[in-house]
Amino acid sequence: MQKLRFHKDGTFKIMQMTDIHYEDGSSEDLQTVALMRKLIRLEQPDFIMLSGDTVFNENNIANLSKAVEPITESGIPWSYIFGNHDTEKGAGYEKLYEEVLKQKGCMAYHDPDSGKGLGNHTIKIMGNDGQMKWTVFGLDSGNYNCLEHMEGYAYLDRTQVEWYQRKIKELEKENADFGALTFLHIPLKEFLEVWDYEVCYGEKNEGICCSRLNTGMFAAMQEVGHTRGVFAGHDHVNEYYGKLYGITLGYGRATGYNTYGREGFQRGARLFMMNENKPDSFDTYVRLEDGSVIDQPKKHEPERRREIDGE
Repeated sequence: MQKLRFHKDGTFKIMQMTDIHYEDGSSEDLQTVALMRKLIRLEQPDFIMLSGDTVFNENNIANLSKAVEPITESGIPWSYIFGNHDTEKGAGYEKLYEEVLKQKGCMAYHDPDSGKGLGNHTIKIMGNDGQMKWTVFGLDSGNYNCLEHMEGYAYLDRTQVEWYQRKIKELEKENADFGALTFLHIPLKEFLEVWDYEVCYGEKNEGICCSRLNTGMFAAMQEVGHTRGVFAGHDHVNEYYGKLYGITLGYGRATGYNTYGREGFQRGARLFMMNENKPDSFDTYVRLEDGSVIDQPKKHEPERRREIDGE
């Protein structure tokens, strides 16, 4: 298992970039690469997570190093999870992942016990006392549903759900009081529920493109505890987050220009501020292409609040 470390002041900053969609070196791709460099320069994160759809073209292997060049040249450690478009054209999962692992500073790997998918992994963030304080999970949420008579996006397999629970229990043996922050590309079905029933912050400008099936990852997270946040990509003009039963569900900010967007909705990246002495919470904000920061996002009040027996 890979390891990162908190600063001496107990802080650690994660940057989530998502949906880079590097295709062919076009002007839009060059604009994306320039933005990535700018975001890294402005924020100087301690770790970067690419949460899917980094490349999308027949030449996905050749283009990968170009897509991640701003990160590799920065010297900042980073990791990678698949989106539904990374291997939709060009080389398949295994070949592209081989290329991912060759890139400088990449901490991604595949846990062979993690079941279905490729690139399910965990990265510990160690405290100044030598103990693990937080853990980052990367999950391969797949691409498209392979079940007969059901179209739509893929779902997390039960083997991945069971692996997640096992890993949390293993980590708990090291430190009974730690936090986990999880990244995947395709949002969990509970992203629908949190927007409909709970107070959220940020924007929802399109439908939530989750799987039609719910295989219980969110329930599994509730059962074993420790998961503080789950953040996705995939839906380029959604960037809201809200807390559902103690777990924050949210989107990163789409980074790439060579794909669909929305007029007035700037590209950018989401940041997470962690503290080794606060394993129950984290702060998050968005850095935009114009250099501005969204740290007080719009508040969304649901039309109807959840009715719970006894309330």
